[in-house]
Formats: sequence, structure tokens, C-alpha cells
Amino acid sequence: MTGNTQYKTLVNEWLKCKRPMVAASTYANFVLISENHLVPYFGKRKISLITESEIQHFILHLHLNGRTDGRGGLKLKTIRDIILVLRLSLVFAYKEKLTQPLNWELIEYPKDTTNRKIVSLSKDEEQELIQSIYLKLNRKTAGILIALMTGVRIGELCGLKMKDISLAEKTLAVNRTVQRIYNKQKQKSYINVGLPKTSSSVRTIPLPSLLVNIVRKFYTENPEHYFLTGKTTPTEPRTYRQFFFRFLKRNNLKQVKFHEIRHTFAVRCIEIPDFDIKSLSEILGHKNVSFTLNVYGSANLKQKIRCMNLLNDLL
Repeated sequence: MTGNTQYKTLVNEWLKCKRPMVAASTYANFVLISENHLVPYFGKRKISLITESEIQHFILHLHLNGRTDGRGGLKLKTIRDIILVLRLSLVFAYKEKLTQPLNWELIEYPKDTTNRKIVSLSKDEEQELIQSIYLKLNRKTAGILIALMTGVRIGELCGLKMKDISLAEKTLAVNRTVQRIYNKQKQKSYINVGLPKTSSSVRTIPLPSLLVNIVRKFYTENPEHYFLTGKTTPTEPRTYRQFFFRFLKRNNLKQVKFHEIRHTFAVRCIEIPDFDIKSLSEILGHKNVSFTLNVYGSANLKQKIRCMNLLNDLL
């Protein structure tokens, strides 16, 4: 390859090099972004001629008309994900001494107008959900309770095996996740059981004693059994989401996404004064405390009220 190499050739070479270095889901996402957005826009462009100005125009295109179905622009997070792949591939070109480095600090993004309010269950709604679980307690509903009491992601819950649970130590280890991954080249998807989202997602979570008693009811001695199925094959997140939706509907409970169960766990923890944010961050598997604060720092209105009322002593 040279500086006159077309971008589509570069990105394909970069993908080949990247494949053994990243998770299967990450690689699949890189391929989708490349084929859906980067190659259609930059594909025939010589890599040495791609400039900061051209990338800026690309961002504007994504913002206004980036959807592949032609129905308008993309969200800021999606745009940033696309530009990240572009950046990684062009940095690869620079390392291979094919191009000069670009000044990525010149790149600007549209203003983020997304409403970032965290959606979670109230205490009353959470209690209604727990009562419905107890009335229809089985392996699958116990899974909802595990998520509600530990904040595990749905893929992590689907990947939970008996060998990850210690009834004696009252802990749950997150060692894998289940995902359905779309293979763009083969035009089909497949179930992948792999490592969790990030290195910080591999973690051990202490379990409340009452939850241990529930888990014990469905515990089997086969270490390779998945908790949700009681078999050596897992259920996939899409199937479990459908079960969760039907369970909420049958019991006239508030309709929420399964990920909002994770939010509910985090919000409840923040509401407890003695539950420190560092412990919460590690239990959630976040990369650092700052990320946890950015996501949930504005969720606890009651704590803000208590803090502001402390000012009464000054009056």
C-alpha cells in the first residue's frame, strides 16, 4: 500500500489486522460501520488526500443524512462511534508510514441535545415487581431478581453459569457475556459466548443473603449449567428480553427496558448514604468512578435535597 491507496483497501487491511485483537462483537461493529458509512463516503478516496476539512464535512453529512434508510441524521453517540473507526484506520495508515498524521483536535461535533435522564423504577414500582417475582418464582424470574439486586447486564446474566456462583462465599462472578452478532459478509447472525464488555466488566459481586437463598433454589451441581436455563446451553438476550416484556405485561407492571433494571439497581444504591460510589462503580463493572458519576450523579434528587437542607443551619 502507498499514499495513493484507496480508503476501501486500507480499511479492509486494517480490519484484517484488528480481527484477532478485539472481541467478536467489536469486530462485527467495526465491519458494519466500515461498510455502511465509511466505504460509501471515502471508499475511492486516496488515503493521503483525506483531510480534517473532509472529515468535518463527513460529520455534517452523518448529522443531517447519515441514516442508511434515508430517514435523516444520526445521534451524536453513533457519529462518534463512526469517527472513532475512521480515526483508528487512519492512525493505522500513519503507523504504516503511508500518510501524515491528522490533527483530530480540529474536528468538531454537533451539539448534543439528547435527553440523558436515567429511566428507572420507583421504589413502589420496584416492590411491585419483586412481589410479582415471588408469586411466580422460577428460574427465569429469579434472573430478574438477580439483575435487580446486582445490576448485571442482560448478556452477563444470560452467560451466568453455576461455576460462577459461590453459595458459601455469597458471590457471583461475571466472566462471560452472551450476544447475538450480525455477520455482514454472510448476511446472518449467530450467538456468541465471549468475554464481558470490557476488562473492568470481569468482576466478582457480593450477594445479599436473601438473594443467595433464592439462587440456592435453582442451583445445580453441574458447573457448566447456565443459571437461566439449567442446561449447558444459554438463552440469548433477545429471547430473555421477550420473556421479561411478557412478564411485565401479564402482571400489569410498568413497561421498562431490561437495561433499566440495571439503572434501578444503581439508583437504589445511590439513595443509600453509606453505599459509596467506588463500590458501586466496581459492582457495575464501569471503567472508573467518573463514568459512574457522569451516568448516575444527577439521579438522586433526594440526596440533593438533603444536602441543600444542610444550608438551613447557616440561616
